[in-house]
Amino acid sequence: MANQFVGYDNIVPLLAPVAGTTGTLTSPYMDLKNAHKASFLILFGVVTSTIAANYLAITVQGATIETGTEVAVDFRYRLSGAVGTNTWGAVTTAAAATGMIEVIPALDLNACWIELDPDALGASDYRFVRFVATPTDSLDTYVVGAIGIIEARYKQTTHISSTAGASA
Repeated sequence: MANQFVGYDNIVPLLAPVAGTTGTLTSPYMDLKNAHKASFLILFGVVTSTIAANYLAITVQGATIETGTEVAVDFRYRLSGAVGTNTWGAVTTAAAATGMIEVIPALDLNACWIELDPDALGASDYRFVRFVATPTDSLDTYVVGAIGIIEARYKQTTHISSTAGASA
């Protein structure tokens, strides 16, 4: 993807790097009204736990309106290798029923690319999407940051807002 200074893809800052120890982190919604494709790029800093079974669960939710009821949706993802390498794992599908990525401490300092299908979301009238990071009860600490990337239906250098709540 050669973006030419953010000229074609709409890059949406969703979650500044934040450290957490308890509680769920929820990204703001992305409005997919003018999207051809949409993705999340989630970057993980340190993920630590004294109990090996602990993890950070990443799920994706869709909604018909930004203040409506969220529903878990299918998505595809790839996990990166360690920071400083250019390796990515296999494309994996997360079904809505079980749709989550378990980010274990061994995956800290990695990235996750989540690919969404606006046509499939549109079939259920899910115009708004967001991701949720939920730690297990005794996960010691984690750091997460994320951006959304929207490939617009019509290429333009001045984007129509894809921030939920903005008029478009």
